[in-house]
This record gives sequence, structure tokens and C-alpha cells, in this order.
Amino acid sequence: MIWSRRAALALLVALLGCDGATTPDPTTCDLANEQMGVTVCVESVATRSVWELLSLDAPQVDIANALKYLVPTDDSVPLPAMFVNSRGFNLHYDFLLAVFPEHYAALTWAQYVAMVISPADRQYWGGDVSEYLESGGKTRFGFIVWDDPADEASMPSYDDVLYVWRELQPRFSLGELMFVPASQNQRDAVAAWTDAPFAIRGEDHITYEPYNEAVGYGTLRFQPLETLEADSLAGAFGYQDLLVLDEAPMDLGRVVSGVVTGTRQAALSHVNVRMSARGTPNCFTAEPWTKLAGWEGQLVRLECAEDALLVSAASPEEAQAWWESIRPDPVTIAAADTEWTALVPLLDAPTDTEGERHQNFLRFGAKGANLATLYQRIDPGPQFDGFLIPFAFYSRFLENRWDAPVAEGTEALSFAETIVAWHAEPEFLTNAALRSSRLAALRAAMLVAPVDAEDLAAIGERVETEFGGADVMVRFRSSSNAEDGVEFSGAGLYDSVSACVADDLDDGTTGPSLCDDDKDEEKPVWDALRAVWASVWNSGAWEERAWYGMEQTDVAMAILVNDQSEREEANLVAFTGNPTNADTRWLVEAQAGDIDVVAAEAGVSPERTLLTVMFDAVTGIERVDGSSEVSDGEVVLSDARLYEVGALLLEVEAVMPHDGALDDVPFMWDTEQKILEDGRLVIKQVRPFARDE
Repeated sequence: MIWSRRAALALLVALLGCDGATTPDPTTCDLANEQMGVTVCVESVATRSVWELLSLDAPQVDIANALKYLVPTDDSVPLPAMFVNSRGFNLHYDFLLAVFPEHYAALTWAQYVAMVISPADRQYWGGDVSEYLESGGKTRFGFIVWDDPADEASMPSYDDVLYVWRELQPRFSLGELMFVPASQNQRDAVAAWTDAPFAIRGEDHITYEPYNEAVGYGTLRFQPLETLEADSLAGAFGYQDLLVLDEAPMDLGRVVSGVVTGTRQAALSHVNVRMSARGTPNCFTAEPWTKLAGWEGQLVRLECAEDALLVSAASPEEAQAWWESIRPDPVTIAAADTEWTALVPLLDAPTDTEGERHQNFLRFGAKGANLATLYQRIDPGPQFDGFLIPFAFYSRFLENRWDAPVAEGTEALSFAETIVAWHAEPEFLTNAALRSSRLAALRAAMLVAPVDAEDLAAIGERVETEFGGADVMVRFRSSSNAEDGVEFSGAGLYDSVSACVADDLDDGTTGPSLCDDDKDEEKPVWDALRAVWASVWNSGAWEERAWYGMEQTDVAMAILVNDQSEREEANLVAFTGNPTNADTRWLVEAQAGDIDVVAAEAGVSPERTLLTVMFDAVTGIERVDGSSEVSDGEVVLSDARLYEVGALLLEVEAVMPHDGALDDVPFMWDTEQKILEDGRLVIKQVRPFARDE
């Protein structure tokens, strides 16, 4: 539909020019503006009125307003150089999804960041053009080029900046563009650019600048930029913390109570956009670690005011009240049924009624309950063998005792008693560093604690029964009561581990595994059980649950046991919709071999395809992106495979019940699938995914 209207516009323009007058062909932005019904971008800024229409008032002391731009790295990408309506789109990402779905309907945030930052994946140069305030009331225009300040390899070279300038300057008629270094790496580099044809803005001597004037409460944390990503992934800080960074980061995905940076932020930086959207304080001050040294590690009230950064002591009650005001509505989780002790095959768990399905959730967690419900409604072909380990086994494991760190020192407590005691401590609830350290100690203790011998024997016997022997490698997958819901997915928070019953039964403790001699170490069941159970208390999982107001002491872990697949042809994540866009087509992401689709290494990207589904059938296939792991011209999924995946998704859509809250919430089904070594397509997970409407 989009392209038919654009083609019609192009034809109309051509016809209007047939009288001999010269009428330029419509540009990409002309066509997009016509399609959207409003000016979303321009390919040149020719007049002051265009600048004022599209640029956004900036919070910086020395900037009047700013406008986003995109410049393609070469002719292989679909869009030309353009300026983005920054009043309508705070982020390039939102702009690309909304305006160019024919190219970017399947774009994720991580893919977007790689596309504008990663040296290996960069397709566009991105940044701002800003109007800088000079002395005497004069103004001057400058441009920045984004990089990741924590990654020197992402910094644009002189030739890169020269290329961007040569692309922007002919399209910008309001004045000469100077280059404004946007990171310390860039500031260090420009000293050698003595022959540049463009001016370079020097040091500005500004010592304080508010970007979002607001008040926040939290523990003040000094966070080095170089460890920001690792600390974020480890859950070393969270929404109860105020971060003080030595340098402004490219982005900050984890929710925090406020940010202070030791270098200035760009007018339309990702951090600035996020903090403004959340209503949390965000400002720059020179030498923040020196100025705030007396407050490090303390619970404080921090205000990024108009003229100064203000800090004062805060009480836990004040902080808790403020945190409650910024969090989403609390997500309630049902307390686990720890009385049910039977191990149940996936095809034997009762699923006929909503009450039975809810009972499965209370006994076996969301992942296992959802898969049991699906498997009992589809053909055996795309199914793994499997069974469910109930919450009762985890509950018994929590009876193990240890010397728990508490406020008074250490105390002999069970794991269960420890969890309750910690969550009654204000310091544990408000101090992320203390909490992260304590949770790490708990996980370490769990990983060496004994597993009930009868439980271990029962699981071993069930594996032999369900999978045909003790020498078959199986997968122990997390199935908690705090994941795979429409309000809280919990994706990636918990751990899954492979196990071999034969390694429990032999006399040795060294490898290789008796189930797979490619595994140098044994894979005993007790290790897998402990690893999955301990992952309930991953720091990142705690922080994510806390943000959604979940009752941490009610969280429990059951386990889904199913086939361990190796040497598979492909991994897939497939939706009965499109989670990144209002596009009604169904998104399929696939990666070759055993490479993870979602949590792949940097520079590894999956194949992305959109399926048109009409009249209960796949009627169209659009290949959006190819996999980085296959050769040019090759695909991970053939058209025939995509039709097969689409047929399985249609079956999921048709047979999965809409229980409870699902009746009131628009959602799609999110599935994980595999193509095994023998060519069989199987589905290993299904969960609801809330639609963004």
C-alpha cells in the first residue's frame, strides 16, 4: 500500500511536468511526507522556516535548537542523507519504524544501535545539527557524529567526519557547519586534524548544564564508563540508584533514578531522551566524582535544578515513596504450589479447562505450563519429549542452611529464611551494591549445596523413562512463576543448563560426559538443578522484578526438562505479529546452526522475514535482512521452510487458549523454534507478548 501511493505521487508529479516546465522528481522524503500526511523529514534545509519547523528546542546552555540527521555510509543502504523532524521523533529508531516500515519494520533497538554505531555493522552516520549561541548574540551551526564513548573503535576517523560534512553541507543552506566533538575520544583526536576544511569547535568552559530539571531519590553510585555495560548486565545498579558517570554514555538501557555525567550530553542524545521520558533528573557537572565524593554510596535526594546540582540526605521512606511514583503498575505473581510433588510428562498434565491450566502454572511455572497446553493441541511432529519438575523440589532445596550475611554480620539460616530476612532489611532493599554482593554469595552457596537424594533419584528415573536411557543429554530449562506472562516476559533473566543422568551414576567426577564425549566435563543432574534454581537470584532478574513491583519472596523456580538439541540447522524466534512495529505482518527471525537469535555476540545478526497472513494462510514473504552468518545469496530459511513456520504459527494462534487476563489485553504469541539436524521443525517455547497499540 505504501509503495503504490508513492508510485502514484511520482506519476502525478511527472504528469504535471509534461507542459515543458522543469519539475524535480519527488525525493524519498517528499514521498514519505505525502504518505504520512505531515513533514517527517527533508533532504535539505534551505530556509529558516524549515529549520524552525523541524528542529527541537535544546536544553543545553549554549544551544538554541537541534535537528537529527542520517547520512548513509554508502549507496547500498535504502535511504539517502536526510534531516529528521525532531519535534515528531525523539529517536531515529522510532522514525525508521514509523516512516519506513518497508525497510525497517523488523528493526530492533540493538540492531538500530549497531547500524549507527558499530564499525562492523554501521550503515548510517547519525547525529545532530545544532544552532550554537556565540558571544554578541550571534549563532553558529555545528554537527556532531555519534560514537560509543566506551568503545574507541567506534569513533569516526577524520575521513569519516569529512565524508559526513561533505554530505551535510551542500544540503544545509543556513551557514557553514563546524564539527563539534561528541566524546572524549573525539576531542583527543581532533588535535591532529590541522588541515580540515571545516571548523572544529573548541573547549566550551561550561561547568554545569541541566538536561531534565527534576528530582530523584536513590543511592549515589560512581560508575566508570568503561564498565557500564558489564555492570548493567550484571545488575550492579538499578532503578533505586543515581548514577554519576565520568563521561556521558551513548545510551543507558537500564532504568535508574537519575544521571549525572562528567562530560556534556548531546541535545538529542539517547540518555537525554530516556531521562526526559521517565521524568528523572539528568545533568552535567564538571568533575562530578570530586564534587560529590562526600555523598558516594549514600541514599540521597538529587535535584538537577536550573542553575545548580543539589544533593541532600534522604530517608528510606522518602525514597520508597518516590520510587513507587515512577514505576509501572505492580505485577502480581501467584504464590507457587509447593505441595505438589509428582513429576509429570508434558502430555499428561491436565489442560482441558482454564482451572486446570492455572493449576499447572501454580505447580510447574509458566514455561512448562504453556508448553504442555500447546503440545496437547498440536500434532506430535514439532514436539520435544519432556516432563515437568514442580516447585516443591525447589522449595525443599531452599531448606539447605548456610552462614548468611545479614545486617549484624552472619547468621545460620536456611536459603528460604535468608531470602525473607534480606527482604525485611531496608538496606538490602535500597542499596544495589550490597544487594548484588549478597545475591552473588547466595548463588555461590546454592551451587554447592546438596540436593535431596530422593528428588535426585526420582528425576533420574523419569529421564530414563521419558528419553529412553540415562545416557541421553537433556536440557533443564527455567520455568518460574515470574516469567512468560503478558505483563512480564522475564526473557533472558534465568538460566537453562544441560544434564546427563549417567554422569550422576558413574564413580568418576571428571569428564568427558557419558552422554556426549564432546563435553570435556561431566554434566550431572544435581549441577543442572542447582544452576537453574540459583538463577532465580541473578542480580539482573531481581532488579527487573523489582521495577515491576513483584513480590520477591513469592518467586519460585520449577523446571521444564526436554530434549537437548545439538548441531541443529537453525534457531528461530517467530511471532504471530510484529513486536517492533504496528505492521500487521508476522515476524520471523532465524539464525544458522546453534547460534542464539536474541543473545548473539556483537556483529552477529539474524535473518529477518515478514510473513503476510490472510485467510488462515501465509500469502506473502518479504525478506528484510539476511543473516550475518551465511554467504551472500544464501538464506537460513527457504521459502518452503517459511511457509512451514507460518503454518505452525497459525496452528499456535488457533489452538492456544486465551485465559484470564489475556481476554482483556491485546497480544501476540511469541515462539522459539528449532530446525533439528534431521530437518525436523520443533517448537520449544510459547508465551504471550503484549501488542503496543
